[in-house]
Amino acid sequence: MWWIENQFDYVIRLDQMAADVHLSKSYAYCIFHQETGSSITEHVKARRLKQDYHSLR
Repeated sequence: MWWIENQFDYVIRLDQMAADVHLSKSYAYCIFHQETGSSITEHVKARRLKQDYHSLR
C-alpha cells in the first residue's frame, strides 16, 4: 500500500511495483489481492475516485 501511495500521481504498473518491492508480478498480485480483496487496478481506481471526490468538496 505504501508503494501505491508514493506513486499515486504517476501511472501505476504491476511490473514496476513488483520490481520495486523485489517480488514477482504474480506473487505481488496474489499478496495484494489476499490483503485487500481487490486487484491493484480496482484499488487504484477507487483511491483516485475518492481523492477526486474530496477535491470537489
